[in-house]
Amino acid sequence: MTKVTDFRLVDENGDRALSDAFGNNVAFKCVKCGHPMLAIILPKQNRHGSTPENPAVCRHCGFRAWLVAEPAKKLLRLRSSD
Repeated sequence: MTKVTDFRLVDENGDRALSDAFGNNVAFKCVKCGHPMLAIILPKQNRHGSTPENPAVCRHCGFRAWLVAEPAKKLLRLRSSD
């Protein structure tokens, strides 16, 4: 299981996005409206934000996204179906 503490987050364009990654939890701003979002990187436990089938959902605008971890780069990539 990957711990994502201090990983940086990039959006689908490769631009850095504001986030706070600690343990397996990642807090970040919605790329659509700026509202806070939370993803939990535990794919085997099917937590929100860990897979396309179980995305994190913005409670303000409904934006849906999940994160993909690249441990060798200490990087998280934000993916969305929107």
